[in-house]
Amino acid sequence: MTGSGSGGGPLTTAEQVAILDAELERGAGEFDAMILEEQAAQRAAERERAGGSDEAAETDEGAGSGGQGGSYGRVLADSGGYSSGGGMGGASRGGGIPDNTAKYPPPPDIPDGNDDDVVARQLREAAMREPDPAVREKLWAEYRKYKGIEQP
Repeated sequence: MTGSGSGGGPLTTAEQVAILDAELERGAGEFDAMILEEQAAQRAAERERAGGSDEAAETDEGAGSGGQGGSYGRVLADSGGYSSGGGMGGASRGGGIPDNTAKYPPPPDIPDGNDDDVVARQLREAAMREPDPAVREKLWAEYRKYKGIEQP
């Protein structure tokens, strides 16, 4: 038998793609498991380090620290807000953005954001953290457009 695949002949492109897809899936699964283990270890270490004091945790971990996205990421991680797909699946339980994420306050015409969905919350957070005023204003304009707020 001189066919492809299990017959010993050369693999077709579709078979090669299937093999590579399976390897990618396996690697992604291993990577996801590693990320989840590391997040659990960081949460445990943070709880030990904090010792019941949120102020101690804030000084130990700066906003630029990796892994959890600073204090906002830690809030989501502690509440189980991260999904295994890398998104922020449970973030809506928080009822809005924590106060400690704002480096740049919103303009006066922007509401408090307690009713924001995930996309609006991400736009708001990005705008509040953006150091470039031109980019920050574009983010606020996109937020206004998304929420149906009249542009100033």
